[in-house]
Amino acid sequence: MTPIKLRIAQDGTLIGLWDDAIDWRSLGQLRITRASYVEFDEQKQVWCVQIGHPRGLTRRWLQWITGRPFGEILHRAATRAEALDWERDYFQQSLPRIRRRP
Repeated sequence: MTPIKLRIAQDGTLIGLWDDAIDWRSLGQLRITRASYVEFDEQKQVWCVQIGHPRGLTRRWLQWITGRPFGEILHRAATRAEALDWERDYFQQSLPRIRRRP
């Protein structure tokens, strides 16, 4: 099992990628913000890791209206397992700052 790395922001926000091995509800009320999506691109026939909070008003609007991700593609993979592995490695190594929704 890969160790979980989390960053704690000054406001107490936990930033990172985790699974359900920890009972997060024991900490109290949760507010979860999605960092990324792993979706299949039917045209290109690959799995795509997309950023969860798209830059640009048009992309954010499209994501809100359709309920589908419109963020920038961070990575493409032939299998879903490869995409999920890449996503885990990316977020565990870089722990990017997750932008709050406007």
